[in-house]
Amino acid sequence: MRVFILVFVSLVFILLIVQNKKHPQVILNSPIDRVLHPTDTRLRYKISEIDSRFNISHERAIQLSQEAAAIWTAGTGKEFFIYDPKAKLTINFHYDERQEDSSARLAHQKNIQNEQTQWEAKNNEVNSLHNEIDRINALLNAKKIEYETQVQNHNQQIAHINQNGGAHASQREAFNQQRVFLEQKLQNLKFEIDSYNSKIHQLNMQIDELNQINQNINASIQHFNSKFKPYLFDKGNFDGRNINIFEFQSEDDLRLTLAHEFGHALGLKHHEDPKGLMHPMMQDQEQTNFRLLHSDLMLFQNRAYSRE
Repeated sequence: MRVFILVFVSLVFILLIVQNKKHPQVILNSPIDRVLHPTDTRLRYKISEIDSRFNISHERAIQLSQEAAAIWTAGTGKEFFIYDPKAKLTINFHYDERQEDSSARLAHQKNIQNEQTQWEAKNNEVNSLHNEIDRINALLNAKKIEYETQVQNHNQQIAHINQNGGAHASQREAFNQQRVFLEQKLQNLKFEIDSYNSKIHQLNMQIDELNQINQNINASIQHFNSKFKPYLFDKGNFDGRNINIFEFQSEDDLRLTLAHEFGHALGLKHHEDPKGLMHPMMQDQEQTNFRLLHSDLMLFQNRAYSRE
């Protein structure tokens, strides 16, 4: 029996050494799992602590972690990760000043975006009113020219008749009707000019409102730039035993951050492609439908296991 135990222990030891060499990520699995599942080289992980201030449920965090793992499966054609509630490797969500700063930054950015949306709506109103005023102005100019031409013709007719002995009764009646017509036309023209001036006053008020909104946006941007200085910080890390998440701005951001830390768990370090998953900054990547890039795959193929 003692010999059997020694042989068994030796075989287990050899198995663990072979696993470590061929599939170094399994070192993060518990020895019991590795012995019970000697051919299963997937890295087992679980979601452990989630600070409630992140406003994400445990179930949703699991789903996003599985989607993050699927990025590696889709890119390499191999399944490297499996969720296991009893896993040794844990993913923890630690809330600190990084997430507070990120949440405040997002709130300020949303406020600026709302102000910019308000500016665009007001600017459309201003442009629409401006176009209407230009159209009315063109019509008024045409009507003024028409009126002045008719008045000039009327006066010339009267002058011509007066030079030839004056108008008889029927002509005087026609001239009176024409004069009344021109007076009414002048009143209508004055009314339209008053309406036109009122629209100009309305336009000036809207321009003042537009300028005020623009000043508010500039003030908000200046406040944002002074309050939120650009600096580098870690959204998460892999400390050799656990994956820790400190900050994310959206579920897409969190999914990529988890996939990035999974990469470290596989032994990958960083590269210099800003659009790749293993770039040290999660900023320029395509977040919604991310696929591993050539830079990620080359890093994966040439990986040397590291626990950094």
